[in-house]
Amino acid sequence: MFDKAPNGAIVLTAILLAGSTVCAGASDANLTIEVSGALLEHGGVVTIYPIPITPEDLRAPDEEAADRVAVTSRYAEVQLKYPMNGKYVFRFRNPAETPDDQKLGTQPLSVIGTDNQDRGPQVTAGFKDAYSSGGQVIRVLPRAEYAAESEAARTNARWGKVEGNDALPPADERGARALAAIVGYGMSDFTFQCTGNASVQVCTIPPDQWPALDMRWWRDIAEARLERLDHHALRRCYNSSWLGGGTCEADPQSDEPAYNHRK
Repeated sequence: MFDKAPNGAIVLTAILLAGSTVCAGASDANLTIEVSGALLEHGGVVTIYPIPITPEDLRAPDEEAADRVAVTSRYAEVQLKYPMNGKYVFRFRNPAETPDDQKLGTQPLSVIGTDNQDRGPQVTAGFKDAYSSGGQVIRVLPRAEYAAESEAARTNARWGKVEGNDALPPADERGARALAAIVGYGMSDFTFQCTGNASVQVCTIPPDQWPALDMRWWRDIAEARLERLDHHALRRCYNSSWLGGGTCEADPQSDEPAYNHRK
């Protein structure tokens, strides 16, 4: 269930039912994720993994439940423990001092499902080897996408256009999906370092690994853009024939994806 918070941030609530009703109690998990630093400025991806456990094991008796964490890395996994058969709530916020006209922008990218035993992915860091109950992949929008002064600058951010020799990979929607795929799916040679307590862990890529990750990210963005050029060139070729039929062959003289129609 997705709700709009008063300040424009997205609030996501997940409820797991054991019976016909669920009563929210003091043990239910309620987390605010404060976004700042590179994540706020350039955008990125935050993956949420809720970890269901028995209420008595939710946290140590002498430890209070975390209700706020700060995330600055452009990729982070937030693991949140919550009571089985209860509910968890998390929300994104920008720093308190941020002007009201620069509200944080977020976008749900995908929902992580469960297997036939109602188990989501098993986390590999933080609460290592614990099974999640699924999760969500959230894009944090680059600040320019919603707070730039001109419409042209906001459009460039939405399209993933960047300037400068040292520009970081853009976190437009396609760029964010590329980052999520590199780190979050399949085999990855990047590792996590995690901080937190018995109820919440925030896992990020160490700073010394980001140069290699940025290079991989740029490559995936470039390959995806080339794939789209190829797709559109092939489609134009087939659409060039009024009568249909025939074949489209790659143009060996072209320096970008292009096809010649053959009957």
